Amino acid sequence: MAKAKSASASKHPGAQAASAGLSEASLPLVLTAAEQHLLGRALKLLVNVQAAPFIARARREGYTPAEHREGWRLLKLASGEQRPLEHLFVEASVGGAVEGAERLRLLQEVDALESTWFPRTRAIIRRVVPRERRDGFEAAFFKNLEQQPLGPAAIMAVATFLRRVEGLARNSDEHARKVQTTLAARGLTEARMQQARELLGKLEAGAHAQPSRIQAAELERAWKEQREALDGLRGWFNDWATTLRQVFPLKAQIQLGLTAVRRAAAAPGEVVEEDALLDEDDVELAGADPLLG
Repeated sequence: MAKAKSASASKHPGAQAASAGLSEASLPLVLTAAEQHLLGRALKLLVNVQAAPFIARARREGYTPAEHREGWRLLKLASGEQRPLEHLFVEASVGGAVEGAERLRLLQEVDALESTWFPRTRAIIRRVVPRERRDGFEAAFFKNLEQQPLGPAAIMAVATFLRRVEGLARNSDEHARKVQTTLAARGLTEARMQQARELLGKLEAGAHAQPSRIQAAELERAWKEQREALDGLRGWFNDWATTLRQVFPLKAQIQLGLTAVRRAAAAPGEVVEEDALLDEDDVELAGADPLLG
Protein backbone atom coordinates (compact mmCIF):
# COMPACT_ATOMS: atom_id res chain seq x y z
CA MET A 1 0.00 0.00 0.00
CA ALA A 2 1.43 3.37 -0.97
CA LYS A 3 1.85 5.69 1.95
CA ALA A 4 0.72 9.25 2.39
CA LYS A 5 2.41 11.55 4.87
CA SER A 6 0.85 14.66 6.32
CA ALA A 7 2.78 17.88 6.70
CA SER A 8 2.31 17.76 10.45
CA ALA A 9 3.74 14.24 10.68
CA SER A 10 6.89 15.31 8.88
CA LYS A 11 7.38 18.23 11.25
CA HIS A 12 6.68 16.46 14.52
CA PRO A 13 8.79 13.47 15.58
CA GLY A 14 6.00 12.37 17.93
CA ALA A 15 3.65 11.69 15.05
CA GLN A 16 6.25 9.49 13.37
CA ALA A 17 6.92 7.73 16.66
CA ALA A 18 3.26 6.83 17.00
CA SER A 19 3.20 5.32 13.51
CA ALA A 20 6.20 3.19 14.46
CA GLY A 21 4.50 1.87 17.58
CA LEU A 22 6.44 4.10 19.98
CA SER A 23 4.92 6.64 22.36
CA GLU A 24 6.16 10.21 22.16
CA ALA A 25 6.73 10.19 25.91
CA SER A 26 9.26 7.35 25.53
CA LEU A 27 11.50 9.35 23.17
CA PRO A 28 14.17 11.96 23.95
CA LEU A 29 13.00 15.51 23.34
CA VAL A 30 14.65 17.15 20.33
CA LEU A 31 13.84 20.85 20.23
CA THR A 32 12.43 22.03 16.92
CA ALA A 33 13.37 25.36 15.34
CA ALA A 34 10.01 26.74 16.50
CA GLU A 35 10.71 25.68 20.08
CA GLN A 36 14.21 27.16 19.97
CA HIS A 37 12.62 30.37 18.73
CA LEU A 38 10.19 30.34 21.66
CA LEU A 39 13.08 29.92 24.12
CA GLY A 40 14.93 32.85 22.57
CA ARG A 41 11.91 35.16 22.65
CA ALA A 42 11.08 34.25 26.25
CA LEU A 43 14.70 34.79 27.34
CA LYS A 44 14.75 38.20 25.71
CA LEU A 45 11.60 39.21 27.58
CA LEU A 46 12.83 37.90 30.93
CA VAL A 47 16.20 39.67 30.70
CA ASN A 48 15.12 42.99 29.22
CA VAL A 49 11.85 43.54 31.09
CA GLN A 50 13.88 44.15 34.26
CA ALA A 51 15.36 47.35 32.82
CA ALA A 52 14.15 50.59 34.36
CA PRO A 53 12.26 51.85 31.28
CA PHE A 54 10.09 48.72 31.23
CA ILE A 55 9.63 47.14 34.65
CA ALA A 56 7.46 49.85 36.23
CA ARG A 57 5.03 49.81 33.33
CA ALA A 58 4.96 46.01 33.27
CA ARG A 59 4.21 45.87 37.00
CA ARG A 60 1.24 48.19 36.53
CA GLU A 61 -0.15 45.55 34.14
CA GLY A 62 0.22 42.81 36.76
CA TYR A 63 3.70 41.51 35.92
CA THR A 64 4.68 40.55 39.48
CA PRO A 65 7.96 39.14 40.81
CA ALA A 66 6.17 35.80 41.12
CA GLU A 67 5.28 35.89 37.40
CA HIS A 68 8.89 36.73 36.59
CA ARG A 69 10.16 33.79 38.65
CA GLU A 70 7.62 31.50 36.97
CA GLY A 71 8.89 32.54 33.56
CA TRP A 72 12.46 31.70 34.53
CA ARG A 73 11.38 28.38 36.04
CA LEU A 74 9.58 27.33 32.87
CA LEU A 75 12.44 28.52 30.65
CA LYS A 76 15.05 26.53 32.57
CA LEU A 77 12.96 23.36 32.49
CA ALA A 78 11.95 23.78 28.84
CA SER A 79 15.52 24.35 27.68
CA GLY A 80 16.81 21.29 29.52
CA GLU A 81 19.27 23.43 31.49
CA GLN A 82 18.74 21.42 34.65
CA ARG A 83 19.07 17.99 33.04
CA PRO A 84 22.03 16.03 34.46
CA LEU A 85 24.89 15.27 32.10
CA GLU A 86 24.40 11.54 32.68
CA HIS A 87 21.02 11.76 30.93
CA LEU A 88 22.61 13.28 27.86
CA PHE A 89 25.28 10.57 27.71
CA VAL A 90 22.59 7.90 27.76
CA GLU A 91 20.58 9.66 25.05
CA ALA A 92 23.66 9.78 22.86
CA SER A 93 24.26 6.07 23.26
CA VAL A 94 22.83 3.44 20.94
CA GLY A 95 21.37 0.99 23.42
CA GLY A 96 20.18 0.78 26.97
CA ALA A 97 17.17 2.82 27.95
CA VAL A 98 16.95 4.67 24.65
CA GLU A 99 17.20 1.71 22.29
CA GLY A 100 13.66 2.44 21.07
CA ALA A 101 14.65 5.98 20.11
CA GLU A 102 17.72 4.77 18.19
CA ARG A 103 15.63 2.20 16.36
CA LEU A 104 13.17 4.89 15.36
CA ARG A 105 16.03 7.01 14.02
CA LEU A 106 17.28 4.12 11.89
CA LEU A 107 13.76 3.41 10.64
CA GLN A 108 13.41 7.06 9.65
CA GLU A 109 16.59 6.77 7.57
CA VAL A 110 15.16 3.72 5.81
CA ASP A 111 11.90 5.58 5.30
CA ALA A 112 13.74 8.53 3.74
CA LEU A 113 15.64 6.24 1.38
CA GLU A 114 12.43 4.52 0.33
CA SER A 115 10.58 7.83 -0.18
CA THR A 116 13.44 9.16 -2.29
CA TRP A 117 14.32 6.24 -4.57
CA PHE A 118 11.06 4.43 -5.20
CA PRO A 119 9.43 7.35 -7.07
CA ARG A 120 12.71 8.33 -8.75
CA THR A 121 13.17 4.81 -10.06
CA ARG A 122 9.65 4.74 -11.48
CA ALA A 123 10.25 8.04 -13.24
CA ILE A 124 13.60 6.90 -14.65
CA ILE A 125 12.07 3.68 -15.97
CA ARG A 126 9.29 5.68 -17.64
CA ARG A 127 11.92 7.85 -19.32
CA VAL A 128 14.72 5.54 -20.45
CA VAL A 129 12.77 2.39 -21.36
CA PRO A 130 11.06 2.53 -24.77
CA ARG A 131 7.34 3.22 -24.77
CA GLU A 132 6.36 -0.25 -25.91
CA ARG A 133 8.25 -1.88 -23.01
CA ARG A 134 8.05 0.59 -20.14
CA ASP A 135 4.76 -0.65 -18.62
CA GLY A 136 5.93 -4.25 -18.51
CA PHE A 137 9.40 -3.27 -17.27
CA GLU A 138 7.98 -1.13 -14.47
CA ALA A 139 5.48 -3.84 -13.46
CA ALA A 140 8.25 -6.45 -13.32
CA PHE A 141 10.66 -4.31 -11.31
CA PHE A 142 8.01 -3.27 -8.78
CA LYS A 143 6.15 -6.59 -8.58
CA ASN A 144 4.96 -6.98 -4.97
CA LEU A 145 7.10 -3.96 -4.10
CA GLU A 146 5.40 -0.82 -2.79
CA GLN A 147 6.36 1.97 -0.42
CA GLN A 148 5.49 1.06 3.16
CA PRO A 149 4.56 3.23 6.14
CA LEU A 150 7.30 4.08 8.61
CA GLY A 151 7.98 0.83 10.43
CA PRO A 152 9.38 -2.69 10.10
CA ALA A 153 7.68 -3.37 6.74
CA ALA A 154 9.87 -0.70 5.15
CA ILE A 155 12.98 -2.77 6.01
CA MET A 156 11.90 -5.62 3.75
CA ALA A 157 10.73 -3.24 1.02
CA VAL A 158 14.09 -1.45 0.87
CA ALA A 159 16.05 -4.73 1.02
CA THR A 160 14.04 -6.04 -1.94
CA PHE A 161 14.52 -2.78 -3.81
CA LEU A 162 18.31 -2.94 -3.36
CA ARG A 163 18.46 -6.52 -4.66
CA ARG A 164 16.49 -5.54 -7.74
CA VAL A 165 18.76 -2.58 -8.45
CA GLU A 166 21.74 -4.94 -8.16
CA GLY A 167 20.02 -7.23 -10.63
CA LEU A 168 19.72 -4.43 -13.17
CA ALA A 169 23.49 -4.21 -13.52
CA ARG A 170 23.85 -7.97 -14.06
CA ASN A 171 21.03 -8.16 -16.57
CA SER A 172 21.84 -8.63 -20.24
CA ASP A 173 18.97 -6.32 -21.19
CA GLU A 174 20.41 -3.01 -22.38
CA HIS A 175 17.48 -1.07 -20.97
CA ALA A 176 17.91 -2.66 -17.55
CA ARG A 177 21.54 -1.56 -17.53
CA LYS A 178 20.48 1.91 -18.70
CA VAL A 179 18.10 2.23 -15.75
CA GLN A 180 20.88 1.16 -13.36
CA THR A 181 23.47 3.57 -14.76
CA THR A 182 20.94 6.42 -14.64
CA LEU A 183 20.17 5.63 -11.00
CA ALA A 184 23.90 5.65 -10.21
CA ALA A 185 24.35 8.96 -12.01
CA ARG A 186 21.52 10.43 -9.91
CA GLY A 187 23.18 9.37 -6.67
CA LEU A 188 22.25 5.75 -6.02
CA THR A 189 25.86 4.64 -6.33
CA GLU A 190 27.35 1.40 -5.06
CA ALA A 191 28.72 3.31 -2.06
CA ARG A 192 25.26 4.66 -1.25
CA MET A 193 23.74 1.21 -1.62
CA GLN A 194 26.37 -0.23 0.72
CA GLN A 195 25.44 2.40 3.30
CA ALA A 196 21.82 1.32 2.94
CA ARG A 197 22.77 -2.34 3.42
CA GLU A 198 24.67 -1.47 6.59
CA LEU A 199 21.69 0.50 7.84
CA LEU A 200 19.41 -2.48 7.28
CA GLY A 201 21.98 -4.69 8.99
CA LYS A 202 21.84 -2.55 12.13
CA LEU A 203 18.07 -2.84 12.23
CA GLU A 204 18.20 -6.60 11.71
CA ALA A 205 20.87 -7.10 14.39
CA GLY A 206 19.48 -4.61 16.91
CA ALA A 207 21.45 -2.48 19.34
CA HIS A 208 23.54 -4.21 21.98
CA ALA A 209 25.13 -1.48 24.05
CA GLN A 210 25.77 -2.02 27.73
CA PRO A 211 22.74 -1.30 29.92
CA SER A 212 22.66 2.13 31.48
CA ARG A 213 22.65 2.69 35.21
CA ILE A 214 19.95 5.29 34.61
CA GLN A 215 16.50 3.76 34.60
CA ALA A 216 14.27 4.28 31.57
CA ALA A 217 11.49 5.56 33.84
CA GLU A 218 13.78 8.32 35.13
CA LEU A 219 14.59 9.45 31.61
CA GLU A 220 10.95 9.36 30.54
CA ARG A 221 9.97 11.50 33.54
CA ALA A 222 12.61 14.06 32.57
CA TRP A 223 11.46 14.14 28.93
CA LYS A 224 7.82 14.49 30.01
CA GLU A 225 8.69 17.32 32.41
CA GLN A 226 10.57 19.18 29.68
CA ARG A 227 7.68 18.80 27.22
CA GLU A 228 5.20 20.08 29.79
CA ALA A 229 7.49 23.02 30.56
CA LEU A 230 7.65 23.92 26.86
CA ASP A 231 3.88 24.00 26.71
CA GLY A 232 3.72 26.03 29.90
CA LEU A 233 6.34 28.49 28.66
CA ARG A 234 4.43 28.98 25.41
CA GLY A 235 1.29 29.83 27.38
CA TRP A 236 3.20 32.15 29.75
CA PHE A 237 4.87 34.00 26.87
CA ASN A 238 1.68 34.36 24.84
CA ASP A 239 -0.16 35.66 27.92
CA TRP A 240 2.36 38.40 28.63
CA ALA A 241 3.00 39.20 24.99
CA THR A 242 -0.71 39.85 24.52
CA THR A 243 -0.83 42.09 27.59
CA LEU A 244 2.40 44.04 27.16
CA ARG A 245 2.09 44.66 23.42
CA GLN A 246 -0.93 46.81 24.25
CA VAL A 247 1.07 49.17 26.46
CA PHE A 248 4.53 49.37 24.88
CA PRO A 249 5.42 51.10 21.59
CA LEU A 250 6.88 49.08 18.72
CA LYS A 251 10.53 49.81 19.52
CA ALA A 252 10.07 48.59 23.09
CA GLN A 253 8.17 45.52 21.87
CA ILE A 254 11.12 44.57 19.69
CA GLN A 255 13.57 45.07 22.57
CA LEU A 256 11.45 42.85 24.79
CA GLY A 257 11.02 40.11 22.19
CA LEU A 258 7.27 40.71 22.13
CA THR A 259 7.33 41.42 18.41
CA ALA A 260 9.53 39.84 15.76
CA VAL A 261 10.56 41.78 12.67
CA ARG A 262 11.74 40.83 9.23
CA ARG A 263 13.20 42.69 6.32
CA ALA A 264 10.71 43.22 3.53
CA ALA A 265 12.03 41.62 0.35
CA ALA A 266 10.50 44.26 -1.92
CA ALA A 267 11.91 47.17 0.04
CA PRO A 268 15.35 46.53 1.55
CA GLY A 269 15.74 48.15 4.94
CA GLU A 270 12.02 48.41 5.62
CA VAL A 271 11.02 46.73 8.87
CA VAL A 272 7.74 44.84 8.88
CA GLU A 273 6.06 44.08 12.18
CA GLU A 274 4.90 40.57 12.97
CA ASP A 275 2.64 39.37 15.77
CA ALA A 276 4.05 37.98 19.00
CA LEU A 277 1.98 34.92 19.73
CA LEU A 278 3.62 31.54 19.30
CA ASP A 279 1.67 28.35 18.77
CA GLU A 280 3.06 24.83 18.50
CA ASP A 281 4.23 25.40 14.94
CA ASP A 282 5.55 28.92 15.62
CA VAL A 283 2.65 30.23 13.56
CA GLU A 284 0.70 33.29 14.54
CA LEU A 285 -2.69 32.81 16.07
CA ALA A 286 -5.78 34.34 14.46
CA GLY A 287 -4.49 33.49 10.99
CA ALA A 288 -1.53 35.86 10.84
CA ASP A 289 1.67 35.11 8.92
CA PRO A 290 4.31 32.74 10.34
CA LEU A 291 7.08 34.22 12.45
CA LEU A 292 10.57 34.16 11.03
CA GLY A 293 13.64 33.39 13.10
